[in-house]
Amino acid sequence: MSTPKPEKELHLPLSRVKTIMKSSPEVDAVGPEPLYLVTKVTELFVIDLAKRAFKNSSNNVLEYKHIADVVQEDDSLDFLREIIPRKITVKQFKEMMARKAAKANSDDSTEESSSEESSDESEESQEE
Repeated sequence: MSTPKPEKELHLPLSRVKTIMKSSPEVDAVGPEPLYLVTKVTELFVIDLAKRAFKNSSNNVLEYKHIADVVQEDDSLDFLREIIPRKITVKQFKEMMARKAAKANSDDSTEESSSEESSDESEESQEE
């Protein structure tokens, strides 16, 4: 196997990538070849993501929302959806939380009424 290319060809620091790779409990040691390959593939992935997001931009400026849009629309990037969500306003967040709370309250009241009905039924069966 050939030796890895010089570090000068890479834009990401090998030491950081190695630290991230070693943070996995399944990884004991990281050799120079896999380290170089993972670093290079990561760079290519970031470049591809940035290019795709830039195509969606209208004013030749790449913004977070462009990257988030690409992540949300492409099923192959599903693993990034929680990491790079679409931005929402505080008002949208409050509305979302209010809907969630209302749903939780309605679920609780449904559970309470069904548990009351079942306890009533069990009391009736005990009386008989």
